[in-house]
Amino acid sequence: MESFFAHKSRGVQLLYLALFFLIGLIVASGVSMLLSWIFFGSPNVADASNPLAALHLQSAVASIGSFLVPALLFAYCQDRQWWHFNYADRKPAAHLVNVTLILSIIILPLVALLGQWNEAIPLPEALQEMEDAANSVLDQLMEDHSYSTLILNILVLGLLPAVCEEFLFQGALQPLLTEWTRKPHLAIWLTAFIFSTIHLQFAGFIPRFLLGAYLGYLLYWSHSLWLPILAHFLHNALTIMLTFSLEGRGIDLENIKFTQIHGALPMIITCVVGTFISLVFMWKTKDAK
Repeated sequence: MESFFAHKSRGVQLLYLALFFLIGLIVASGVSMLLSWIFFGSPNVADASNPLAALHLQSAVASIGSFLVPALLFAYCQDRQWWHFNYADRKPAAHLVNVTLILSIIILPLVALLGQWNEAIPLPEALQEMEDAANSVLDQLMEDHSYSTLILNILVLGLLPAVCEEFLFQGALQPLLTEWTRKPHLAIWLTAFIFSTIHLQFAGFIPRFLLGAYLGYLLYWSHSLWLPILAHFLHNALTIMLTFSLEGRGIDLENIKFTQIHGALPMIITCVVGTFISLVFMWKTKDAK
């Protein structure tokens, strides 16, 4: 049976992907508020009987409905298979997995430093209000320091976004742009730009943009969606656990300047060198089995 996109141009396919995303976003928003009303008495998180649980529920539904479902539908429209177009039917090479595990720790200080530099860039008032609104949601999810909430945060803020967002961006958008432009590197950086922009958190745009490119190259080198999913999850989970540990000790992360930490410069240099060596190794061995 012929695929839905058989006679449609790449540009039209991109419009369909955007349409799937917008429909998913709208439906997920409605479903999340409905479920919140059913289980917690109000579609508004602030008025729910259990605001934290309602926020977890709405975040989970938003990830699945806005990213995963549209991405899977788009992949099925390509060749009537759920797991092929998005490279989800292939396993990454073991050596690439091992290096990714190491890189997930090495890049954390670099991301923190880039984040602080990015936050120092002044934003227009409208963008700052959007930033504050997004941060207030994250603050609510991170302010409870119980271990049960930590586990839920790792699942809802760590695992689900890693899986769902990678299926949409690296599993759907990047392969489509690669086929359209015939330039995989351009497709990777365009996908990273869209990935960072769509989060609507511009104080973290630069580190998220570079992380998006890193995830894109992991897909390009491994030919498996599961490697960027692993890297994305590890980054999210390690960040959540580190924040949980430091804030649980009463450390105010907002007022800590990374460059003022004792031994920060040697750490940064080590991380830069380690990241460079790791990426070169992955590039040189990308075709190894």
